[in-house]
Amino acid sequence: MDIRNAEVALAEAVKATDEYKEFSRLKEMVFSDPVSAALLKEYESLQTKLQMYALTGKEAAQSDIDRFTQLNGIMGLSQQTGAYLLSKVRMHKLLADVFAHLSEACQLPIEMPNL
Repeated sequence: MDIRNAEVALAEAVKATDEYKEFSRLKEMVFSDPVSAALLKEYESLQTKLQMYALTGKEAAQSDIDRFTQLNGIMGLSQQTGAYLLSKVRMHKLLADVFAHLSEACQLPIEMPNL
């Protein structure tokens, strides 16, 4: 099988999982509300920004940390938003497992440090 065909088949297989179906359903639900959508976009942007600071060893601005903490509290108030964020974590775990399996099959395992 050509690797590009396998990519398409793998993507379709991921979309057929219960994890993806739940993620897609919840994402559509929470992003259909403009306020929730705006807050989630800001939350995810700040989350990425803070993760990049952590990866580079630089110190994040206190205002970014405070705003992320505030948004984190707001996200927890909505059961649907919390469920969406949890489903997103499950999707990341599923994809990480697939990538780890592919890496091991190619004898390029990813060594994760103990944190």
